[in-house]
Amino acid sequence: MKGSTLRFAWISLVLLTLSISLAPADLAPELREEGVLYFEGNLPDKITATLSNATTVYLRRDFQSALAALYPGQKIELIGMSPDGYLLKTNYRNNTITGWIRPEDLPTGIDPTLFVEAQKRQKHRDAVAVAIANKSVIQGMSPDEVKQSVGRPEQISSHTDANGMALTWIFTTYREEPQNSYVMNAFGQAVLQTYYVKVPVGQLVVDFSNGVVSSVAERKTDPSSPGVVTN
Repeated sequence: MKGSTLRFAWISLVLLTLSISLAPADLAPELREEGVLYFEGNLPDKITATLSNATTVYLRRDFQSALAALYPGQKIELIGMSPDGYLLKTNYRNNTITGWIRPEDLPTGIDPTLFVEAQKRQKHRDAVAVAIANKSVIQGMSPDEVKQSVGRPEQISSHTDANGMALTWIFTTYREEPQNSYVMNAFGQAVLQTYYVKVPVGQLVVDFSNGVVSSVAERKTDPSSPGVVTN
C-alpha cells in the first residue's frame, strides 16, 4: 500500500512538471519574468524563423535543464529576449513548448533592428507607466494615456498645418490649501477637522501631432505655486 502511494505521488509530480514545461507562451503580465523583454505589444508582427541547426531548448535562462532537442528546419517564434538568450515557442511532440536558447543558437536571417525597436518601444511604455503613476504628461503619449494620467481636458482646440491635424488640450492646474473647521463628534465635543480646497493656479497645455503628444507646457498664474493637475 505504501509503495502504491509513493508511485502515485511520483507520477503526479512528473505530470505537474510536464504541464508547466509544455504550457502555452501567452502568459499574464504578472507571470512574466523580470528582466525579460517581451515582443508582444512592442512589435507589430511576430518574429518567426526556421532553425538551420539542431538546437537545444532549455527550461530556464540559466541553461541548466534541457527541455527539448529541436531539429534543423523546425519553425519557431521568438517571444522574448534577455542578456542571457532568447525565449521562443514552438511545437514539440504535438505540444506547444516555451523555452530558452543560447545567443549563439539564434537562427540567421532575423533583422537585428527588430530587437532595437522592441527595446525602444518598451522603454517608452515604461516611461508612460511612470508618468501615469505620477499624474504627469510626457511626449509620445497617446490621447487615451493622457486621459488616464490627468483626466479629460477642460478646453480643446484644433487646427491644420503643413504637418496635418494638430490638437491642443488645456487643463486647469490647482494647488490644495488646507482649511480648518470645528465639527461636533458623537459625544457632543468640538473636534478640529482639516479639509483641502483646490485653488486654481494655472493651466497645463498639451499639444498633439500625428496622434501623440508633441509638447507640454505649464502656465502658472502664481509662479511660486507647485500646481498639479487633478482628476
